[in-house]
Amino acid sequence: MTAALPLSAGQETMWFVHRLAPGSAAYNVVLGVRVHCPLDPRTLRRAVAALAGRHELLSSVYEEEDGQPVRRHAPGLPVPFEVREVSDSTDEELTALAREAGARPFPLSDAWPFRVVLLRRGPADAALVVAAHHIASDATSQWLMLRDLLDAYASGGAPLPPATVPYHRYVDQERALAGSPARARAERYWAGLGRGTTAATLTPDRPAGGPAALRGATFTHAVDPALAARLPDAAARAGVTPFALLLGAFQAAVHRSTGLDDFLIGCPASSRIGKGTADMVGYLVNSLALRARFAVDTTVGDTVSEAHRSLLAGLGHLRHPVPVPRFAMAVTLLATDRLPVPGLVGGTEPATYGGLRLTLLDLPHMEGQFDFNVELRSSAHGLTVVLRYADELFDRETVERFTSVYTRMIETALDEPTAVVSRIPLAAGDQLAELLSLGEGQYDEW
Repeated sequence: MTAALPLSAGQETMWFVHRLAPGSAAYNVVLGVRVHCPLDPRTLRRAVAALAGRHELLSSVYEEEDGQPVRRHAPGLPVPFEVREVSDSTDEELTALAREAGARPFPLSDAWPFRVVLLRRGPADAALVVAAHHIASDATSQWLMLRDLLDAYASGGAPLPPATVPYHRYVDQERALAGSPARARAERYWAGLGRGTTAATLTPDRPAGGPAALRGATFTHAVDPALAARLPDAAARAGVTPFALLLGAFQAAVHRSTGLDDFLIGCPASSRIGKGTADMVGYLVNSLALRARFAVDTTVGDTVSEAHRSLLAGLGHLRHPVPVPRFAMAVTLLATDRLPVPGLVGGTEPATYGGLRLTLLDLPHMEGQFDFNVELRSSAHGLTVVLRYADELFDRETVERFTSVYTRMIETALDEPTAVVSRIPLAAGDQLAELLSLGEGQYDEW
């Protein structure tokens, strides 16, 4: 092993939650694909080794030294690659096995913080799972890992060129920013933003039984394609980004669902800003806290505009590693058309990459980090809302009701941005008529 290296601020947080719940999968980042062609395990094993050789965080271990978390490069450890023969599995069983492969905890002090698992159902039918702990990866990194793994496989498992910029350079830059005058400005901004407000969350269906369980469940909702297709034009008319429009609609849904007039939500955002970070695998995420305020006459358009302004203000402090106000609900955007392996999300036919025919195996993961963690997946094919929630607190029906309210706010933001949020019907006209009709029947006399 090499000398101890410091962690980034985000990695230090990941180490803390790992120590808090080492058996939790809440911070496992998982990506799975179905492979519809032959795949040679020996070549794939060499490709896994090449992947670890390209990205230093993937071939490192994490431990404490003098009370501080550190990282050590450990290139001599076993390659984390498994092959399992599952020829009798149904599609449902194969997906369950893939989810289990991604959900196993990582012993960060003793092994590399990632694994690749091949579940073979037949000579040309398999599931490939790439999983990593969040201390060494993020959503973008997971797609970069898949791309580099497939590139290495296509070359017969030959070593990959080293990353343009090693992760420890990113940590050095972050620490330099931590000592700059801009840090004090960021601290003042976040302290002022959080003063006098609260972290929004829905009313739980049951109280927490103790410390956070760091586990959860996932509910996925596909937005009507016709509705999603109108987002870019509506956002342009409002002078905001499509994400700001969706964010403002989300804040309106939280207001209507909770009754809170002044609250915070979070927005994890990529810190891939410096030169050479576009292809870097690692933890490159900082969180923004976004404040929303509602009066009796606040319109959806007002909320969307303020969401846009809040995003821009927060992004100005994104790179500075200072604590942001606490939040319990988070929203993020995944632009799937920009992913390193194209064609896997939203398409109806298998994508071809490196001579392999692949389809996405959408595996729930990163559940239980927050009360609610909403991922908005945007592509040329539409918009999908992936809502991960703490199932120790909330029933699925509660999550479905909230998603319905959120969809209603998106519709209103597109159709009637001048509508006052507090007066927006939470059911469409035909739904409302159906509900009212339920009270028009005759009661039998006893």
